[in-house]
Amino acid sequence: MKNIPKYVEIMNWLETEIVNGDLAFGEKIPSENELGERFSISRQTVRQATSVLESKGFLERRRGSGTYVKYSVENKNLPVSNVRTIGVVTTYLNEYIFPAIIKGIDDVLIKKNYFVQMSLTYNNMEREAEILNNLLAKNLDGLVIEPAKTGLPNINQTIYEQIISRKIPCVLINAIYPNMSIPCVAMDDYACGKEAVECLVKNGHRKIGGLFKLDDMQGRLRYAGCVEALRRNGMSFAEGNLIWYTTEDKNEAFARHFSDRILKTAEKCTAMICYNDQMSREITRILYKHSKIIPEDISLISFDDSNLDFQMEFGFSLTTFRHPKEKLGQVAAETLLDLIKGVTAGDVKFPPELIERTSVKKIC
Repeated sequence: MKNIPKYVEIMNWLETEIVNGDLAFGEKIPSENELGERFSISRQTVRQATSVLESKGFLERRRGSGTYVKYSVENKNLPVSNVRTIGVVTTYLNEYIFPAIIKGIDDVLIKKNYFVQMSLTYNNMEREAEILNNLLAKNLDGLVIEPAKTGLPNINQTIYEQIISRKIPCVLINAIYPNMSIPCVAMDDYACGKEAVECLVKNGHRKIGGLFKLDDMQGRLRYAGCVEALRRNGMSFAEGNLIWYTTEDKNEAFARHFSDRILKTAEKCTAMICYNDQMSREITRILYKHSKIIPEDISLISFDDSNLDFQMEFGFSLTTFRHPKEKLGQVAAETLLDLIKGVTAGDVKFPPELIERTSVKKIC
């Protein structure tokens, strides 16, 4: 996992193997040399990971023999009362902004001796239901959840109501379903949308198109913020140049579905607001394939300030809003720890922070 210390990666793997029963009570774990070769890390790093697990009651080191599993789900009399588990459920893991978010969560919780059990939904609500039901069957100390497809009706409402009724400490990240009394840590997507329009208007743009994600609340809020700022400036999105896509569209060949509409937007508009940096790259690839250049032919503004290198790939730097990433993960974990202590916690919204680069051209 990018940006996460190697010892944490192997520690999380071992913990998951033990909790899932793949490494059973009393079983000898692979040697430090074997684990080092498997994960391409040094024996010292392996020792660091197993030492933490030993202190948490998962492992027992026997001099001259090796290291053995000490934890058992079935045997409640084992001295593992110091093992505390937080379930972390996100849509994705190893790409885009997610490694930094998860690193922020890990950094806070591991220091407090919590075992972080990761699960991925791939932004699928049915998979989310299965994961949450499995987690609720375990004795968890808390949950950090990035809910799936928050722009659609919540088919998992009863599961979230169960989390609330059982008073399981829980924090949502990045987005929240409407009318849900669980604290959320996220960007202020609505405010970011407003500021995106103001940036373009400041640079003389009046014909503005947009691409937003329909099935996530972030996309809806960013769009709503844009609409508010456009109205305030006596404008609206240029007719026929507002494009909505879904998770499934992105998983398929995006260019095949949306090339024509994006090219028409580039012909009719001077600027385009894009849901995030990932989709900005897809848009730019389509435009460049058809000899349309940013910002000469159309300006582009985006969200998330990811580590995607537009300068190297396309020759311009992307104007975008900074996502708090690791800081967001840290705040979410700290908020959860407050809830575990019985401290009341509310929503946290990170204000807009626009990073102005070279993808927006000033026009007369």
